[in-house]
Amino acid sequence: MPNEICIRHKLRCGDLGRIVSLHGEAYAPLPGFGQRFEAYVARTVAEYVLDNSANGRIWLAERGERLVGCTAIALRENDTAQLRWVVVDPSARGAGIGGTLLGKALDYCRDQNRKSVHLYTTDGLPESQALYEKLGFRTTSNEPDELWDGVRPLIRMQLNLA
Repeated sequence: MPNEICIRHKLRCGDLGRIVSLHGEAYAPLPGFGQRFEAYVARTVAEYVLDNSANGRIWLAERGERLVGCTAIALRENDTAQLRWVVVDPSARGAGIGGTLLGKALDYCRDQNRKSVHLYTTDGLPESQALYEKLGFRTTSNEPDELWDGVRPLIRMQLNLA
């Protein structure tokens, strides 16, 4: 069916670029989330593969051949994990894709015996922050930091699993 959403985690060549592109397109309308943000995402995706050896998992939500959402878990030291690249295309929002992706990510963390999961976000994304809080994430720090477009809040949120 053409409107059916399929979620997969086995990556294929081209998927990493599609993740970067989806971020660029989805966040472009928001103040401060232009090409420098897209370049920041590209760098972090590359670091996940080159520096982290893709130690974790990426989930892609597709409608047909089109990428409409993604998220990832990067496994970290001390039985922790980092939630990365949570994004849903504006045309696909409201269908539960974000919640489904995050559910798969948190289940994966539990299967990997992680004690906690953390993420970093910033201001201007109230829907995302509300979803994280609904899942049990709590803000552990909120400090100004130099990000892709200058100084803005760097918000760290954490969910304890053990």
